[in-house]
Amino acid sequence: MLQSKHLPNLFLIPIDAAVELWLLSLVYERALQWPAYSRWRPWVAGAFVLVAALSGWLLPDPAHFQPALMVGESLLVLLLPGLYFRKLLNELHVRNLARDAMFWVSTGLLLYFLGKLLIGLFSNYLLAHYSKELNLWVWFVHAVLLFVLHSCYLRALWLRPQK
Repeated sequence: MLQSKHLPNLFLIPIDAAVELWLLSLVYERALQWPAYSRWRPWVAGAFVLVAALSGWLLPDPAHFQPALMVGESLLVLLLPGLYFRKLLNELHVRNLARDAMFWVSTGLLLYFLGKLLIGLFSNYLLAHYSKELNLWVWFVHAVLLFVLHSCYLRALWLRPQK
């Protein structure tokens, strides 16, 4: 709908980032089952939602790409698989990682958000100093990373829940 009216959809980035971080933090709260994480999750996720809302409303030009929110979201989301992998290494109770759904979710998130972090850090520089074609290739890499993420989600959904 926005494309037919030639309107940019960049104003949706803060909404997407806030919802995505909030939902992922809920998923990892159940997977980690750490009291300290459960205490800090609402505050950190809530603060990010507030920052995302403020950046969406206070930025003077909603049609201009602002990578700061993307970088912040990437850093916070990268903490989630990091905490999960730390739990896996400390407890060592998973017999087969290929059959653990959260392993696939965490792997997909780690790959995707590492790439998204790099894209967020360098996208404005690449657009300003290099060709628009190179910028399109960077976003093609983003699309490939998104495919990898959704493939990992699909693999996790394919597995039977363990009792």
